[in-house]
Amino acid sequence: MSDDTPKFFAIDNIDQALNPRLCIKLMQTLTEMAKNHDKQVIFTTHNPSILDGVDLKDDHQRLFVVYRNADGNTVDKRHLPKKGIPCVEPARLSEAFIRGYLGPTEKEIII
Repeated sequence: MSDDTPKFFAIDNIDQALNPRLCIKLMQTLTEMAKNHDKQVIFTTHNPSILDGVDLKDDHQRLFVVYRNADGNTVDKRHLPKKGIPCVEPARLSEAFIRGYLGPTEKEIII
């Protein structure tokens, strides 16, 4: 987060070779640093653990699922926080991803 760091940049595969708990802390730390230094960052990942470091209640943090649809077009969908069900503990974002609650529907997946 030096003065030479662009205001807008991306880090691909932010989770490369990291412990799952370290992924959570890394995301929390980097998002706080980005806010404090007026930077906008895009992180890409295939690791569900990274998602648990994202706070969807903070409007500065956004989660987009990006995929290719059946027509071959790239599609993005913003995932917004859902209201919880009373007396039911909400699923972590990593669990929601693994269960298939995040991302394209079966009709949208290309194999």
